[in-house]
Amino acid sequence: MNVVIIGNGKMGSTLSELLVEEGHDITVVDNKAAALKKVIDRQDIMCVEGNGATVSIQLEAGVNKAGLVIAATPSDELNMLCCLIAKKLGAERTICRVRTPDYFGQINLIREDLGLSMVLNPELSSAEEILRVLIFPAAAKVEVFQKGRLELVEHVVPETAPVIGLTLAEMYKKTKMQFLICAVQRDQEVFIPDGQFVLQKGDRIHICAAHTEIERFFNTNGLLKTKTKSVMIVGGGRIAYYLTNSLIKMGMHVKIIDRDPDRCALLAELLPKAIIINADGSDQEVLREEGIDDVDAYVALTGIDEENMIMSLYAEQHIKAKVVTKVNRESYIDLAGQIGLESVISPRHLATNYLMGYIRSLKNTNDSSIESLYNLVGNKVEAIEFKIRENLEGLVGTKLREMKLKKNILICAILRNREIIIPNGNDSIELGDSVIIVTKDHRFTAIKDILR
Repeated sequence: MNVVIIGNGKMGSTLSELLVEEGHDITVVDNKAAALKKVIDRQDIMCVEGNGATVSIQLEAGVNKAGLVIAATPSDELNMLCCLIAKKLGAERTICRVRTPDYFGQINLIREDLGLSMVLNPELSSAEEILRVLIFPAAAKVEVFQKGRLELVEHVVPETAPVIGLTLAEMYKKTKMQFLICAVQRDQEVFIPDGQFVLQKGDRIHICAAHTEIERFFNTNGLLKTKTKSVMIVGGGRIAYYLTNSLIKMGMHVKIIDRDPDRCALLAELLPKAIIINADGSDQEVLREEGIDDVDAYVALTGIDEENMIMSLYAEQHIKAKVVTKVNRESYIDLAGQIGLESVISPRHLATNYLMGYIRSLKNTNDSSIESLYNLVGNKVEAIEFKIRENLEGLVGTKLREMKLKKNILICAILRNREIIIPNGNDSIELGDSVIIVTKDHRFTAIKDILR
């Protein structure tokens, strides 16, 4: 598919790299020559220098023949204008990044007029992800399928966990619960584990199950943490606004610390039930004075990755609260885990997750379609939800133990009507099911592709 990306910032360059890997023809538009030169040196793509909101530049980029146009400049207004022009010129689909709360709150009013196929708000998505972790603090990360009916929870195995030394088969037999460990990261290695895999301390595991079963698993193994009632947030940007809005509606106490007095004044007006402090949140003395020792959760959301990591490391070492860290730079995400930061949120990763899921879904076949897609373990593993729409030979009605699957693939859940099935070898996939697969080293667009 021909894809035009307008705006070659962090998200634009990440998207172009992922889409090139999947075989799409990419054209990037940006008004900064230096930014384009950087991407040309690394990627096999076309580049057009100029203002992406002008007809002449869009025509030069081939927008009139594009299957998809993605507007990801830093300006919401410019993104909306780019999409409007692209649709008028004949682009098949458009995706617009809109981050400002005022604009996003009214986007549905003008979405049809702008011809938007999808609206992306990385800050809101980040706030929603952080909220899920704060609601269930035993998890490092929580992804949801089927509107929350099924969860994929990331957890770091502590050295005191009773599951250490057990094979997964032994653990499933001992716990007698309906869950499946579908991916494990150990140091720099990633595994799609079978029943003989043995867990070790420090393993970063991904557990697939209904929420009640995951809660039972954590409770049985003494891993359940105190529910969050009070939250300290350092950094008063858009993510902090969206997150605080949700936390207050749930009855939690929220304190935001930001060094910009004008931003603090605005937040105090927008969030009257939150406590807003104008101070330097990177100062440990400030954190202690504002009661970091007494909160249930600490969230680092400044615009500087290094600052977030250092503050979070301090919090991890000195308090018992749940700690969540925002990290944008790709090279820092793995580093954050290595130095002991458990819950790391990347707005850019979340945005590309949603976009890649949508773009893959455009290739949906008559027999199956992608409902949702998540990248796990630094994009090394994918969790994909497929809807089964037609009978497929070797798949529908075939027992799992008889299926001829490619390597590094695990069918980790089947959703049938309102029933969640954590399958064993005797289960089978039926017409109308939703199927969750976890895969390493593959990029699937149809469920039949999992077969050899």
